[in-house]
Amino acid sequence: MIEVLRKIFEANPKKSTITINGKCSKCGRKVIVEIKPTSGGYGLQGGILVKCSPKKYSITCSECYKFNSKMETPYRSKSAHA
Repeated sequence: MIEVLRKIFEANPKKSTITINGKCSKCGRKVIVEIKPTSGGYGLQGGILVKCSPKKYSITCSECYKFNSKMETPYRSKSAHA
């Protein structure tokens, strides 16, 4: 995904922020994702981009990402030590 973002900014060298409009792949709600380069990579606000194939990505809104990240956290059981 970093390569895709890098290419987007290289194609638009005068822009400090790239805005992507789309629909959430989970709930279908309208999503506006703002992307800014940072010292450690890229900062995204408004949603998450997920790479699906080398040239395609999907968008997930912040609410669905927060909900799904809680659901997908692996369950860890406490082990008893004898």
